[in-house]
Amino acid sequence: MKSFAVVSLLATLAVASIPTGISSGCSSYLTKLDSDTSLQSCLNSLANATAAFGPGGSGSASPDSVKSAISTLSSGSSCSETTIRGTLTDFYGACQEELTSNLNAAAVQIYDVLYTIIPLVKAATSKDDSGNFCATEIAGTPPSASSLYSTEQTVVTPDFNTLQSSNAVFLFLTPSLFSDKLCTTCTRNIITSYISFESDISYAPGLPNSVLLKGQSALYQAVQSTCGATFLSGAVQAAGSLSDGLISGKTSGASRTVGASSGTIAALFGAAAVVAAAL
Repeated sequence: MKSFAVVSLLATLAVASIPTGISSGCSSYLTKLDSDTSLQSCLNSLANATAAFGPGGSGSASPDSVKSAISTLSSGSSCSETTIRGTLTDFYGACQEELTSNLNAAAVQIYDVLYTIIPLVKAATSKDDSGNFCATEIAGTPPSASSLYSTEQTVVTPDFNTLQSSNAVFLFLTPSLFSDKLCTTCTRNIITSYISFESDISYAPGLPNSVLLKGQSALYQAVQSTCGATFLSGAVQAAGSLSDGLISGKTSGASRTVGASSGTIAALFGAAAVVAAAL
């Protein structure tokens, strides 16, 4: 079931450890982040809603069980946009080199998972014109839930290669889809959720360097070409000049903002793995 893969995605995106080879300032920040109770509360609410569909989960792939999980996410969680935006801003301030001039892959992965939480939940819980959750109306072809994460001993982590190649965070929408699958209300809702978030706080490393968002520029261009320039007009107006960055793929910098072990950061990647498996 396609929607099962979406819920698994949400369940997968929440296990990691603090990276090596980073500056002392960045390491200190991530160590502090690892014990951030407000962020941990957010991740727990996400993980609890989707845990049955993640690694080791016992949830069935029935339409009712998936809709129930998505409804739980839709009803609200303790993931405050203000908290996430503030965390991203602080992350960029402490790890600017690791996220820009001297990219650290592990640091970017943590930043990516954190960055996609709000728009991914909004995309998954948005609805089509008939009132169906977009997570249950997936147009693309998702990979198997188990391929979205890997398990080494007792540690579960997202498989970022599969997540990237399948455009998982865009609910598996791909540029190759035809107009009947690409030019839909859900496609507009999914892309708008990311554009709106990016208009408030830019993606610091630049989209071409993203692990999870790398496919956004190609998807955006395909939608514009296939569905017409006005299809995403509302989202583009809301984001202002951000659309130029989406087309060029050069959106970067955390200037626009509103607002250690194995604790919060491990929970972050663990949640990512569960979400990936559940979609």
